Amino acid sequence: MKKGKQFKLRIEKLVYGGRGLGRINGRAVFVPQVVPGDVVVVEEVSRKSGFSEAKLVKILSRGKSRVKPPCPYFGKCGGCDWQHIRYEDQVRFKKEILEENLKKIGKIKKPNIDEAIPSPSPWHYRNRAQLKVKDGKVGFFEKGTHNVVDVERCLILKEEICDVMPKLKELLKDLPSEPSEFHIYSSSKEEVLLKIVFKNRFKKLDLSLERVREVLGLNVVGFGIYRQGKEGYPERIKFFGRDFTYEKVGKYKFRVSADSFFQVNHFQIGNLIDRVSRVAMEHQYMLAGDLYCGVGTLTIPVGRYVHRAFGIESNFSAVSDALYNRDINGLRNISFYCREALEGLEIVTEHNPDLVIFDPPRSGLSEKIVKAVASLSRLKKIVYVSCNPSTLARDIHLFHKFGINMEKAKLIDMFPQTFHVEAIAYLRKVK
Repeated sequence: MKKGKQFKLRIEKLVYGGRGLGRINGRAVFVPQVVPGDVVVVEEVSRKSGFSEAKLVKILSRGKSRVKPPCPYFGKCGGCDWQHIRYEDQVRFKKEILEENLKKIGKIKKPNIDEAIPSPSPWHYRNRAQLKVKDGKVGFFEKGTHNVVDVERCLILKEEICDVMPKLKELLKDLPSEPSEFHIYSSSKEEVLLKIVFKNRFKKLDLSLERVREVLGLNVVGFGIYRQGKEGYPERIKFFGRDFTYEKVGKYKFRVSADSFFQVNHFQIGNLIDRVSRVAMEHQYMLAGDLYCGVGTLTIPVGRYVHRAFGIESNFSAVSDALYNRDINGLRNISFYCREALEGLEIVTEHNPDLVIFDPPRSGLSEKIVKAVASLSRLKKIVYVSCNPSTLARDIHLFHKFGINMEKAKLIDMFPQTFHVEAIAYLRKVK
């Protein structure tokens, strides 16, 4: 099989990363935009040790899960991976991917995934977006490139902001130079925060909040001017209007500032809170520790059912919100600390919680954090929320070495139409 040559392939399954897996002469071939059961003609685009990558040329026979993507940009825009897959099958495939990772990487023979929670709506679920800007275009990067796909409407964004791109193009006319990105966030109260991010220096900006509201036709409560930071995070230059909004999730209220993070699927936040806080309801824990706590999205609900709780978060803006959220939810038994996770280990060790909650970035936990938490003398339970099944499985295997086993896991689909897998793993310390 030569590179560039076309050949027929049957797709066996999907793997983490969104691609389909087929084999030719025993060699694994990964192909995007396919479904299990597809018989396709593909063209090899790269060959590596033990596997090849290929692009789809033609579909000879369609798998049962295949549907027509409703978005005209699908396949070119880098925002979605799985619009060509029937939604109930997307959830099933994600569960299979999670199970495979727990088996192969986590070394769990029979993982107990007792629930797969679909999004109440697979469309219009995202409350925020980072829109790219280049040469007058506003949209998302093309897959595998930094070319901007000019988008008129995005079907996974909340209905209030799904067609904001043409309006942002109009806003470009009011700016002294072209920004590199627009960051937009719409809360459950339909209040909108906007960030205008410039790559380099820019001339004086003469733009009012009223003008932004007029052009976008949205309830923009505040907008900020930012510059691309050295580490990729935008640095605030100036903010106009209110730099925060509120989220209402069931009986909880959260203030979320422009520089803080909140879960993106507004349909699923309540389900996530429910599945995590149930653990605290089932047993009377004395002290819960929440690492990577953000604005207290999980710390506060858990704090209602434990004697005391604390959260650790590196983002100063998020910690300020968390302290405010503790008070507006009437909880005085929670403390928050602004620390990097590794720096916060001293606090964790000193407090010695019996319940620990993690919601780390995709990179997962460091071995140092795993070892420190596993050695806590009072530890009984860990709830690990993850957006990467590979690093979750790796960390679960490491916890097992320290005498902590996974009891069960749940899949919660936070990202319909994409390959991303959100899971909640429940671990218990073996006595």
